Amino acid sequence: MNKIIPLFGVVHLPEMEAAAIEVLRSGRIASGDYVSRFEAGISKIVEQPNVVSTIDMTSAIFLALHLAGVGVGDEVLTTAFACMSTNSAIAQCGAIPVWVDVKFQTVEIDITDFVVKITEKTKAIILYHVAGYPGPAKEIAAICRERGITLIEDCDNAMFAYRDSLHVGSYGDFSVYSFYPNRQINTAEGGALTCKSSETASRARKLRRFGIDAATFRNSVGEVNPASDIAEIGWGFTMNNLCAALGCAQLLTAADRANKTRENVAKLTEAIRSHETVKLIPVPDDALPSYWVLLLLVDDRDAILKSMKIQGINVSSLHQRNDIYSGFKTNLKFNLPNTKHLQDHILSLPCGWWLSNEDISNITNALRKALSFSK
Repeated sequence: MNKIIPLFGVVHLPEMEAAAIEVLRSGRIASGDYVSRFEAGISKIVEQPNVVSTIDMTSAIFLALHLAGVGVGDEVLTTAFACMSTNSAIAQCGAIPVWVDVKFQTVEIDITDFVVKITEKTKAIILYHVAGYPGPAKEIAAICRERGITLIEDCDNAMFAYRDSLHVGSYGDFSVYSFYPNRQINTAEGGALTCKSSETASRARKLRRFGIDAATFRNSVGEVNPASDIAEIGWGFTMNNLCAALGCAQLLTAADRANKTRENVAKLTEAIRSHETVKLIPVPDDALPSYWVLLLLVDDRDAILKSMKIQGINVSSLHQRNDIYSGFKTNLKFNLPNTKHLQDHILSLPCGWWLSNEDISNITNALRKALSFSK
């Protein structure tokens, strides 16, 4: 097979090109109407009223931690099997990550282990919906309310995923979405933060632009208004008008691509199910994943991964557990046996909207050949 099948696809539409040209010609690249239009569109999709766009996903998580009052020495519960874009903000706040295990042979956080690791220093938890597989947000949220802990849902690649009939992000005090090129919506770079209250969202909007109050910062002739105080200094986390325009061009068609991905998953699942040595990552009855990738557990994973790549199928182990990194500067040591098993056995397959029926056939044939080779 000469064709290389990518693990991820990147949305590129004629409407995106037209929007980019419009913004470039207008000269309104840094700021403009597309930012608020994009926020309104995302708000409709995720069914949350207070959406604040950001320059990237990690900035959104950092803002959520800051708004939750997380600071130096505070503890933030999180899972180690994640991208650094999820957990790096903990270190940026000077906080300490407390690594929570996952349930055996799943990507779901282990609720029992979560409860055990709550201490008087616990300020927040980041619940990552791994690869668009919705986690137990409802149960975690109930515990957080009882203990006074802030819940941040990391929905970075879970746009259009549901659990308990609600879009992911509905239970958290904050939720975060990513618009990196290989996500469900591609703004070249970007993220979004949702807040439960309009007051918190207003504060977030100021903080993403150095703490500036946009309504009063300039006077009637467009000069900086010295009477407009900046009481809380923020950062440069604002999504620009060009990125927002790219996102706006995808809002009407993004759900169709998510549905096409699920159709591909159904075809792949049917073909894979008969292999005794392959275990599909389970999906709870009340969950509807958005499937950034299709997740499997296999023995001799590295050999299978290598074989499939040689055959032109770009598969992956997806993440490297973050607790191995010394930069988090924590002396806390945790035994995470289920995370270790996951890291050693997980294999992610392409499943997205860009795949043809022939691609799906090639993926399943390559997997069969790799499984036979590994015996």
